[in-house]
Amino acid sequence: MTRLLFLLPLAFLAACTPPAEGGDAATVTSANALFEQNCETARALIRDFDNEDIPAIRAHFADSARWRATTFGKTEPASLEDKVNGWTKAFAKYDFDLVTEDLRLLPGVNAESGEPDGSVRVYFDWEAAIPATDSTERKAVTITYYESWDFDADGKIWLTQIFGDETAAMQALNDM
Repeated sequence: MTRLLFLLPLAFLAACTPPAEGGDAATVTSANALFEQNCETARALIRDFDNEDIPAIRAHFADSARWRATTFGKTEPASLEDKVNGWTKAFAKYDFDLVTEDLRLLPGVNAESGEPDGSVRVYFDWEAAIPATDSTERKAVTITYYESWDFDADGKIWLTQIFGDETAAMQALNDM
């Protein structure tokens, strides 16, 4: 037991030690180039979403794209068709505007290896608003998001993960 207690901290330190500097320069260069290419797609996606252009948004995704179920109570991933239907309904009711002026796209890593894999991460704020009418004032909320995109070999997004409290935002916006 004493040996186990002695070895446990060493195992923890070894597991938390970052990989050696340098690595394979060609692999690093390739991962950086892939990341930069995928950043262009991510920026275009954000711009197209800000413009509420569903055909342009859709073009950034693989037909088999999936969204990780991150909404409370959801367990199954959403499909591209699910998302397109949701965006169509949302754009008809709400105005969406990107609040974050200086988008900083960050490289993602492979969850198993910890190595850069060309995926893209971003933190940003969106404003969702119900436009004013003759009888109502405009009502808006800001939603803070963390989003990540994984890309296939064709440069299309195949997996999206979105973390932001949309449920509370929509409840606040709709007085629920």
